Amino acid sequence: MTDLLLFQLRRVGRNRQYLFFTVLLPALFTIFFTKVIGGQVPAGDYQDVAAATMISMMAYGAIGAALGATIRLAFDRSSGWLRQLRVTPVPTGAVLGVDVLVGAALVLPSLVVVALVGRFVNGVQFGSGTWLALVAVLWAGSVVFVGFGLAVGLLLDAQAAGAAIGILGTVLAALGGLWFPVETFPAGMVGLAHAMPSYWYAELGRDVAAGTPSVLPVLMLIGYGVVFAIAALLAAQRRPLHAVAG
Repeated sequence: MTDLLLFQLRRVGRNRQYLFFTVLLPALFTIFFTKVIGGQVPAGDYQDVAAATMISMMAYGAIGAALGATIRLAFDRSSGWLRQLRVTPVPTGAVLGVDVLVGAALVLPSLVVVALVGRFVNGVQFGSGTWLALVAVLWAGSVVFVGFGLAVGLLLDAQAAGAAIGILGTVLAALGGLWFPVETFPAGMVGLAHAMPSYWYAELGRDVAAGTPSVLPVLMLIGYGVVFAIAALLAAQRRPLHAVAG
């Protein structure tokens, strides 16, 4: 299992699209949104804008990394790679376990890079304990989206999965208030934002940064995580890993 984990990490880590969309792009968005929005608020509010934007982009990058690393199950099935793994001593459960670990591991670079950009480019000021807690909490919370990616990757074919990752990432970011604050949404869309797991994921980070941790984001993410885990298990039963089609 360890050899398979290392192989999968190297395989995804060499993917330049992964590096761009989940590490570089959120970092660039952090700078762009902070400079645009921060330039329109009083100087005393800049720190709050910079911190809030950084946390939103940490969430955005983490979600993209989690989905991108796990949704490729659809491509592995289509290419026959999962069928080949069936003749090895690696059990099916271990294959899924490796994908969960890969998805979780590949979230961390995005979180760290965006945090570094927030600190050293945009001047976000937190204590060292807050920085560590922020990265740790968002890393732990990303397992919810790893489960989501597994469910989609198990359920869809390769072509549909490729389109789905772009659509899902956009919907979660836009409607969850990661690109623009929910406070700027029309009244009718606020409830929709609160129905998005991405909103509660970013809210988890915002609570840690503010030093006012709340149990509600945790409970909401646990609920979504259970739903996604059940969906992944049902999808795995409907379409076993070694199945090429159907």
